[in-house]
Amino acid sequence: MTTSGLINAFDVAPTGTAQSIDWGELATKIPALDDGHYLWVHLDWMTEGVHDWLMDIAGIDPTIATNLATRGTRPSVFFYDHGFSMNLRGVNLNAENDPADMISVRFWLSENIIITLRNQPLKAFDDIRNAIAQGTAPRSPDDFILTVAERLAYRVENVVRDLEEDVEAIEDDQETVTEGKTLPLRMRGSDIRNQLSRLRRHLAPQRDALGQFVEHKPSWSDKRFKRRARALADKTIRLVEEFDSLRERIQIVNENLMALETERMNRTMYWLTVIAGLFLPISFVTGLLGINVGGIPAADSPWGFVGVVVILSAFVALEVWLFKKMRLI
Repeated sequence: MTTSGLINAFDVAPTGTAQSIDWGELATKIPALDDGHYLWVHLDWMTEGVHDWLMDIAGIDPTIATNLATRGTRPSVFFYDHGFSMNLRGVNLNAENDPADMISVRFWLSENIIITLRNQPLKAFDDIRNAIAQGTAPRSPDDFILTVAERLAYRVENVVRDLEEDVEAIEDDQETVTEGKTLPLRMRGSDIRNQLSRLRRHLAPQRDALGQFVEHKPSWSDKRFKRRARALADKTIRLVEEFDSLRERIQIVNENLMALETERMNRTMYWLTVIAGLFLPISFVTGLLGINVGGIPAADSPWGFVGVVVILSAFVALEVWLFKKMRLI
């Protein structure tokens, strides 16, 4: 692995302070740590050589290393005799990116070593680096994992709040939208549904992975961390439920708008049918009088046209009266 694959590495003390480690100390071996310290190595899994470093230097099983440095992973957690791996997803808050294009975050934890991998910058790791700069880094591996996962969930929650505001705006706009002008509103709703579906696609398995992490993690360095993990899993469950709720609300709005358009179309078709009904008898009479054969009544009379117009007008008036009596118009 080249130096470009290493984003940062820190030797973190139980006091919350940390010492930066450069690539030269990691290129050939994992450095020794003092009691109570843990090592955090943060890598870009797309860089060439990361997979080999995980196996040759970090001593990770090839199957596990492949799972940590490959495309197409989904949120999951796997426990092994010597550690565990976890894949999570975080919203993409990088410039000119859609938050729904969630970024994969991979963890490997073994004793006092934490290896994290990502392929795009994530605000959650910026938070950890800021805490390190202030001397308030997570004080144990369990604290570290939970802090990162909580920051990921926090930003997902912010995105959900923004989407909820968009849904509320669409619900308000549907009350004043005019007939025939619903397409822009329906397109806005479709975009939000698309974002919700893509976010839920990753968050639903993340909910399951966090639940499994809480229930099956062999041991915790502090019982408080297990309570934090359970609260995090509950928050993720609520977020998934919120996604489902927002999708249903958007679906209801879409159905209301479609009903409005259907009503407009039905009313238009109804009036076209009424007009066609009014003119059908007239068309029949005028067509019959227009045939080029002898015997057409009043063909030679100067009052013939006027007479036909008067008769047809009276017939139309009679039809209108009948339609009103039958409550068709």
